[in-house]
Amino acid sequence: MSSENKSHYSLETTCNYGLDGENSKYYDVIDEAGESILNYKIKKIICQIKSNESIYGIQFIYRNINDGKEKTLINVKPKGLDLIEQEMTFGVEEIVDLRTWVSKDFKLIGFEITTNKGRSQKFGYGNDEDLRKVPEFETNENNIVGFCVSADDKNGVTSLFAYYLSKRTYDFHIYSGIFSLRIKIKDEKYKKMIENKLPTMNEKSKILYKICCLPDNQFFHVIKYALS
Repeated sequence: MSSENKSHYSLETTCNYGLDGENSKYYDVIDEAGESILNYKIKKIICQIKSNESIYGIQFIYRNINDGKEKTLINVKPKGLDLIEQEMTFGVEEIVDLRTWVSKDFKLIGFEITTNKGRSQKFGYGNDEDLRKVPEFETNENNIVGFCVSADDKNGVTSLFAYYLSKRTYDFHIYSGIFSLRIKIKDEKYKKMIENKLPTMNEKSKILYKICCLPDNQFFHVIKYALS
């Protein structure tokens, strides 16, 4: 039993912050995850940076929400440099803000992400005059679901942009499968079929089924908590 929603949605993108050189290669989360991007939750960001310069390597590691497996969806590996490593691990939280720092020659030298739990992490460098705020996240109404970066062997990571959805659209696609299941189990025949399968289901599916069987008041309290 899965709560996966197969409805289509249209991701929005920010501007590209930084410079794409003629030798740049693109590393795009959508190339790896495709239309299933909302089945993945970001688990960790790791960056390899050169002191007081910029970002030379970056990895975005995601967890599949259906099977729990982790996968690196963006992997820019630096070569032969003495680098400092930075990382941020995510719990049950969403990325809701992004700021970038771009040098005078238009190269990305740093970026900062903030989650809905108020946690922030800056990767790379940059001062006030290099700061480029991302207007799509100034109203706190959007969730970032993925990134695309460009990089080359000489300069490392040179640009970055983000994919995002409005919080309302994101929540709809994440939780609509639960509402769909709740409607289906009102059919006694379907409910009986699920109950017969319960002994062989994993714990996540069992919990999902039990939530959907709750009385209206309790069910909507659980959903309200999940969306908060």
